[in-house]
Amino acid sequence: MKSARFGFAAHPEALEDLRSVPDKIRDLALLELQHLVHGNERGARMHRELAGCHKVYVDPQTRWRMVIQFRPAPPSSQHPREIFLVAVGERYDNTVYRTAADRLRRQATTGAPDQRAEAARSRSPHMRTADAQPPQALAPTAATAPAAQRRSRS
Repeated sequence: MKSARFGFAAHPEALEDLRSVPDKIRDLALLELQHLVHGNERGARMHRELAGCHKVYVDPQTRWRMVIQFRPAPPSSQHPREIFLVAVGERYDNTVYRTAADRLRRQATTGAPDQRAEAARSRSPHMRTADAQPPQALAPTAATAPAAQRRSRS
């Protein structure tokens, strides 16, 4: 498997966008993000208030879009640059672009990085690395055991 070329981070509201779109669109968006992180595509450059951003078409009908930025990754990252997901939504009436512009405007006025954005950048504790040992299997407790096992203990 090809290694990632970029890190990944997301505006916390963009993660909510992903949760709220239809399942098929979410799957396509995640696939596009995978392509972006691996450096297989870049999206189209945007202008005016979204200068510095790129738009990425999510579905074949180009009804759904993502707005992303390529930006320097934090010093703790394995990668010098990262993909930052700003917004996911419909193209209709420029909704996704207005949402992205509003988020970037709010982020610029606060000046400080959002702690939730930092959390969105962090790695999952469940993610395995090449040199990590496999987790030990834990014996199920009464609270985590399947319902059938809990009934048989009673």
